[in-house]
Amino acid sequence: MMTLQAAQVRAIDELNIGVKEGMGSCIKRCAIACIPLLAPPRIDACAALCILACKLTPPTVVMDCTTGCTNSVIDTYKPTDVEKVNNIVGSCYKTCKHNNQ
Repeated sequence: MMTLQAAQVRAIDELNIGVKEGMGSCIKRCAIACIPLLAPPRIDACAALCILACKLTPPTVVMDCTTGCTNSVIDTYKPTDVEKVNNIVGSCYKTCKHNNQ
């Protein structure tokens, strides 16, 4: 499951969407990419990671780190709501960005 999620996020990142097409397009593409992961919290994490990739277009190393960190924390703590998943993604991104500067 973790590999599928990372692959989904990378696929969206490679589409080079974001500012040029607007966030609405980004959100639609993320929703489509994450549909196969219907079970929470996986779909929540997929969407949060995908939108992060659209909005900030972080370097691949930071995105891979954020995806791995998010999956690890979700597997360990099994959060049950979207807000917790979003906080996990945000925390992982902040740590990965700091560690890869």
